[in-house]
Amino acid sequence: MKLKTLVLLTLSLALSSCAHAELKISCSMFPVYDFTRHVTRELADVRLILRPGTEPHEFEPSPLDVKTLNDSDAFIFTNTLMEEWAGRIASTLTDTRTVEASEGIAISGNDPHVWLDLTNAQTMIRNIAGVMCELDGGHSDDYTRNAEEYCAELAELDAKFSALPKDKALVFAGEYSCGYFVRRYGFSYVSAYDGENEPGVKRMAEIIRHITQNHTHSVLSDFPITRVTRSISEQTGTQILIFNTAHNVADTSRSFLQIMADNYESITKFLND
Repeated sequence: MKLKTLVLLTLSLALSSCAHAELKISCSMFPVYDFTRHVTRELADVRLILRPGTEPHEFEPSPLDVKTLNDSDAFIFTNTLMEEWAGRIASTLTDTRTVEASEGIAISGNDPHVWLDLTNAQTMIRNIAGVMCELDGGHSDDYTRNAEEYCAELAELDAKFSALPKDKALVFAGEYSCGYFVRRYGFSYVSAYDGENEPGVKRMAEIIRHITQNHTHSVLSDFPITRVTRSISEQTGTQILIFNTAHNVADTSRSFLQIMADNYESITKFLND
Protein backbone atom coordinates (compact mmCIF):
# COMPACT_ATOMS: atom_id res chain seq x y z
CA MET A 1 0.00 0.00 0.00
CA LYS A 2 1.36 3.42 -0.94
CA LEU A 3 2.28 5.74 1.93
CA LYS A 4 -0.23 8.42 0.84
CA THR A 5 -3.06 5.87 0.78
CA LEU A 6 -2.03 4.52 4.19
CA VAL A 7 -2.01 8.01 5.70
CA LEU A 8 -5.44 8.78 4.27
CA LEU A 9 -6.83 5.48 5.58
CA THR A 10 -5.37 6.08 9.04
CA LEU A 11 -6.80 9.60 9.11
CA SER A 12 -10.19 8.31 7.99
CA LEU A 13 -10.25 5.68 10.75
CA ALA A 14 -9.21 8.26 13.33
CA LEU A 15 -11.98 10.64 12.29
CA SER A 16 -14.48 7.79 12.28
CA SER A 17 -13.36 6.82 15.80
CA CYS A 18 -13.81 10.39 17.02
CA ALA A 19 -17.24 10.62 15.43
CA HIS A 20 -18.35 7.47 17.24
CA ALA A 21 -16.51 8.06 20.51
CA GLU A 22 -18.34 6.75 23.57
CA LEU A 23 -20.34 9.16 25.62
CA LYS A 24 -19.04 9.58 29.16
CA ILE A 25 -21.87 9.19 31.66
CA SER A 26 -21.38 9.56 35.42
CA CYS A 27 -23.94 8.10 37.82
CA SER A 28 -24.32 8.95 41.48
CA MET A 29 -25.15 5.56 43.03
CA PHE A 30 -25.80 1.96 42.14
CA PRO A 31 -29.45 1.81 40.99
CA VAL A 32 -29.09 4.62 38.43
CA TYR A 33 -25.66 3.25 37.44
CA ASP A 34 -27.16 -0.15 36.75
CA PHE A 35 -30.13 1.30 34.86
CA THR A 36 -27.80 3.42 32.73
CA ARG A 37 -25.38 0.62 31.88
CA HIS A 38 -28.28 -1.55 30.74
CA VAL A 39 -29.75 1.25 28.62
CA THR A 40 -26.43 2.18 26.98
CA ARG A 41 -24.57 -1.15 26.95
CA GLU A 42 -21.48 -0.69 24.74
CA LEU A 43 -22.53 2.75 23.51
CA ALA A 44 -21.31 4.71 26.55
CA ASP A 45 -18.62 4.72 29.19
CA VAL A 46 -20.71 4.60 32.38
CA ARG A 47 -18.99 5.46 35.66
CA LEU A 48 -20.17 5.06 39.24
CA ILE A 49 -19.28 7.95 41.56
CA LEU A 50 -20.23 6.25 44.84
CA ARG A 51 -17.78 3.42 45.34
CA PRO A 52 -19.29 0.12 46.59
CA GLY A 53 -19.78 0.15 50.35
CA THR A 54 -20.06 3.96 50.54
CA GLU A 55 -23.04 5.36 52.46
CA PRO A 56 -24.84 7.71 50.04
CA HIS A 57 -26.40 9.92 52.71
CA GLU A 58 -22.97 10.80 54.12
CA PHE A 59 -21.02 11.04 50.87
CA GLU A 60 -19.10 14.14 49.84
CA PRO A 61 -17.41 14.18 46.40
CA SER A 62 -13.65 14.51 46.21
CA PRO A 63 -11.90 16.96 43.84
CA LEU A 64 -11.30 13.97 41.52
CA ASP A 65 -15.03 13.17 41.57
CA VAL A 66 -15.83 16.78 40.67
CA LYS A 67 -13.35 16.63 37.79
CA THR A 68 -14.94 13.39 36.57
CA LEU A 69 -18.37 15.03 36.62
CA ASN A 70 -17.13 18.08 34.74
CA ASP A 71 -15.56 15.81 32.10
CA SER A 72 -18.81 13.85 31.63
CA ASP A 73 -21.43 14.33 28.96
CA ALA A 74 -24.14 13.67 31.55
CA PHE A 75 -24.48 13.24 35.30
CA ILE A 76 -27.40 11.03 36.37
CA PHE A 77 -28.54 10.98 40.00
CA THR A 78 -31.55 9.62 41.86
CA ASN A 79 -33.14 12.62 43.55
CA THR A 80 -31.97 15.45 45.77
CA LEU A 81 -33.57 13.91 48.88
CA MET A 82 -31.48 10.76 48.41
CA GLU A 83 -28.35 12.63 47.37
CA GLU A 84 -28.22 16.17 48.66
CA TRP A 85 -24.62 16.44 47.43
CA ALA A 86 -25.73 15.65 43.87
CA GLY A 87 -28.14 18.56 43.84
CA ARG A 88 -25.39 20.92 44.99
CA ILE A 89 -22.89 19.66 42.42
CA ALA A 90 -25.42 19.62 39.57
CA SER A 91 -25.93 23.36 39.89
CA THR A 92 -22.21 23.98 39.31
CA LEU A 93 -21.80 21.85 36.17
CA THR A 94 -21.84 24.04 33.07
CA ASP A 95 -21.04 21.63 30.22
CA THR A 96 -22.50 18.46 31.72
CA ARG A 97 -26.14 17.49 31.27
CA THR A 98 -27.66 16.82 34.71
CA VAL A 99 -30.47 14.29 35.01
CA GLU A 100 -32.69 13.57 38.01
CA ALA A 101 -33.77 10.01 37.23
CA SER A 102 -36.76 10.17 39.62
CA GLU A 103 -38.44 12.96 37.66
CA GLY A 104 -42.18 12.34 37.48
CA ILE A 105 -42.21 10.09 40.57
CA ALA A 106 -44.01 11.35 43.67
CA ILE A 107 -41.65 11.33 46.67
CA SER A 108 -43.33 10.05 49.81
CA GLY A 109 -42.40 11.99 52.95
CA ASN A 110 -38.70 11.73 53.68
CA ASP A 111 -38.23 8.39 51.91
CA PRO A 112 -36.18 8.70 48.71
CA HIS A 113 -35.82 4.94 47.96
CA VAL A 114 -38.28 5.10 45.07
CA TRP A 115 -36.71 2.30 43.01
CA LEU A 116 -37.98 -0.41 45.40
CA ASP A 117 -41.36 -0.03 43.72
CA LEU A 118 -40.43 -1.70 40.44
CA THR A 119 -42.86 0.45 38.47
CA ASN A 120 -40.84 3.46 39.66
CA ALA A 121 -37.65 1.70 38.59
CA GLN A 122 -39.13 1.35 35.10
CA THR A 123 -39.96 5.08 35.04
CA MET A 124 -36.36 5.87 35.97
CA ILE A 125 -35.04 3.61 33.21
CA ARG A 126 -37.26 5.29 30.63
CA ASN A 127 -36.20 8.73 31.88
CA ILE A 128 -32.57 7.74 31.41
CA ALA A 129 -33.26 6.32 27.96
CA GLY A 130 -34.99 9.54 26.94
CA VAL A 131 -31.95 11.60 27.86
CA MET A 132 -29.61 9.22 26.06
CA CYS A 133 -31.75 9.54 22.93
CA GLU A 134 -31.38 13.32 23.15
CA LEU A 135 -27.61 13.12 23.62
CA ASP A 136 -27.06 10.52 20.92
CA GLY A 137 -29.97 10.55 18.51
CA GLY A 138 -28.22 8.23 16.09
CA HIS A 139 -28.66 5.37 18.55
CA SER A 140 -32.16 6.22 19.78
CA ASP A 141 -33.56 2.87 18.67
CA ASP A 142 -30.84 1.05 20.59
CA TYR A 143 -31.41 2.98 23.81
CA THR A 144 -35.18 2.59 23.58
CA ARG A 145 -34.97 -1.13 22.84
CA ASN A 146 -32.49 -1.77 25.67
CA ALA A 147 -34.65 0.17 28.12
CA GLU A 148 -37.83 -1.68 27.18
CA GLU A 149 -36.11 -5.06 27.45
CA TYR A 150 -34.96 -4.27 30.98
CA CYS A 151 -38.36 -2.83 31.90
CA ALA A 152 -40.04 -6.02 30.67
CA GLU A 153 -37.87 -8.13 32.96
CA LEU A 154 -38.64 -5.85 35.91
CA ALA A 155 -42.35 -6.00 35.07
CA GLU A 156 -42.24 -9.80 35.32
CA LEU A 157 -40.65 -9.59 38.76
CA ASP A 158 -43.13 -6.88 39.76
CA ALA A 159 -45.96 -9.29 38.95
CA LYS A 160 -44.33 -12.04 41.02
CA PHE A 161 -44.02 -9.77 44.06
CA SER A 162 -47.65 -8.70 43.63
CA ALA A 163 -48.78 -12.34 43.58
CA LEU A 164 -47.18 -13.28 46.91
CA PRO A 165 -49.54 -13.93 49.86
CA LYS A 166 -50.08 -10.99 52.21
CA ASP A 167 -51.36 -12.78 55.32
CA LYS A 168 -48.09 -12.53 57.27
CA ALA A 169 -46.43 -9.31 58.42
CA LEU A 170 -42.84 -8.91 57.27
CA VAL A 171 -40.33 -8.35 60.08
CA PHE A 172 -37.49 -5.95 59.30
CA ALA A 173 -34.84 -6.25 61.99
CA GLY A 174 -32.37 -3.98 60.22
CA GLU A 175 -32.50 -0.37 59.11
CA TYR A 176 -35.83 0.22 57.39
CA SER A 177 -36.19 2.01 54.05
CA CYS A 178 -38.75 -0.20 52.32
CA GLY A 179 -41.81 2.06 52.32
CA TYR A 180 -42.23 2.09 48.54
CA PHE A 181 -41.82 -1.68 48.44
CA VAL A 182 -44.45 -2.55 51.05
CA ARG A 183 -46.95 -0.03 49.65
CA ARG A 184 -46.55 -1.26 46.08
CA TYR A 185 -46.95 -4.93 46.97
CA GLY A 186 -49.45 -4.64 49.82
CA PHE A 187 -47.42 -6.10 52.68
CA SER A 188 -47.98 -5.31 56.33
CA TYR A 189 -44.80 -5.12 58.36
CA VAL A 190 -43.10 -4.40 61.65
CA SER A 191 -39.71 -2.76 61.93
CA ALA A 192 -37.14 -2.50 64.68
CA TYR A 193 -36.02 0.87 63.35
CA ASP A 194 -37.98 4.10 63.22
CA GLY A 195 -36.37 5.65 60.16
CA GLU A 196 -32.65 5.80 60.88
CA ASN A 197 -33.08 5.77 64.66
CA GLU A 198 -31.84 2.70 66.49
CA PRO A 199 -34.51 1.05 68.67
CA GLY A 200 -34.51 1.63 72.42
CA VAL A 201 -35.11 -1.01 75.07
CA LYS A 202 -38.92 -0.72 74.78
CA ARG A 203 -38.93 -1.11 71.01
CA MET A 204 -36.53 -4.06 71.17
CA ALA A 205 -38.84 -5.77 73.66
CA GLU A 206 -41.86 -5.12 71.40
CA ILE A 207 -40.33 -6.62 68.28
CA ILE A 208 -38.93 -9.62 70.15
CA ARG A 209 -42.40 -10.20 71.61
CA HIS A 210 -43.93 -9.96 68.12
CA ILE A 211 -41.47 -12.53 66.78
CA THR A 212 -42.10 -14.90 69.69
CA GLN A 213 -45.89 -14.61 69.68
CA ASN A 214 -46.13 -15.10 65.93
CA HIS A 215 -43.67 -18.01 65.88
CA THR A 216 -41.53 -16.18 63.33
CA HIS A 217 -38.50 -18.17 62.19
CA SER A 218 -36.63 -15.51 60.24
CA VAL A 219 -36.14 -11.74 60.05
CA LEU A 220 -35.27 -9.46 57.14
CA SER A 221 -32.28 -7.16 57.06
CA ASP A 222 -30.75 -4.74 54.61
CA PHE A 223 -27.05 -4.91 53.77
CA PRO A 224 -24.87 -4.49 55.76
CA ILE A 225 -26.26 -6.32 58.80
CA THR A 226 -26.30 -4.14 61.92
CA ARG A 227 -25.54 -5.11 65.50
CA VAL A 228 -29.21 -4.51 66.33
CA THR A 229 -30.23 -7.11 63.75
CA ARG A 230 -27.75 -9.63 65.12
CA SER A 231 -29.00 -9.01 68.64
CA ILE A 232 -32.63 -9.60 67.66
CA SER A 233 -31.67 -12.73 65.75
CA GLU A 234 -29.65 -14.13 68.66
CA GLN A 235 -32.35 -13.37 71.25
CA THR A 236 -35.10 -14.97 69.17
CA GLY A 237 -33.21 -17.77 67.44
CA THR A 238 -34.28 -16.49 64.03
CA GLN A 239 -32.44 -16.69 60.72
CA ILE A 240 -31.36 -13.43 59.08
CA LEU A 241 -32.54 -13.10 55.46
CA ILE A 242 -31.08 -10.31 53.34
CA PHE A 243 -33.43 -7.83 51.73
CA ASN A 244 -30.98 -5.61 49.88
CA THR A 245 -32.35 -2.16 49.05
CA ALA A 246 -29.48 -1.81 46.51
CA HIS A 247 -28.46 1.66 47.65
CA ASN A 248 -25.23 0.38 49.19
CA VAL A 249 -23.84 -2.66 47.38
CA ALA A 250 -20.67 -4.63 48.08
CA ASP A 251 -19.73 -4.65 44.39
CA THR A 252 -21.29 -3.93 41.00
CA SER A 253 -21.03 -7.42 39.51
CA ARG A 254 -24.73 -8.16 40.05
CA SER A 255 -27.51 -6.20 38.42
CA PHE A 256 -30.39 -4.47 40.19
CA LEU A 257 -32.69 -7.10 38.67
CA GLN A 258 -30.60 -9.90 40.18
CA ILE A 259 -30.58 -8.18 43.58
CA MET A 260 -34.36 -7.80 43.53
CA ALA A 261 -34.74 -11.42 42.40
CA ASP A 262 -32.68 -12.42 45.46
CA ASN A 263 -35.01 -10.26 47.56
CA TYR A 264 -37.96 -12.14 46.09
CA GLU A 265 -36.39 -15.41 47.26
CA SER A 266 -35.84 -13.95 50.75
CA ILE A 267 -39.46 -12.75 51.01
CA THR A 268 -40.74 -16.10 49.75
CA LYS A 269 -38.64 -17.95 52.32
CA PHE A 270 -39.82 -15.62 55.09
CA LEU A 271 -43.47 -16.19 54.17
CA ASN A 272 -43.02 -19.98 53.98
CA ASP A 273 -41.08 -20.40 57.24
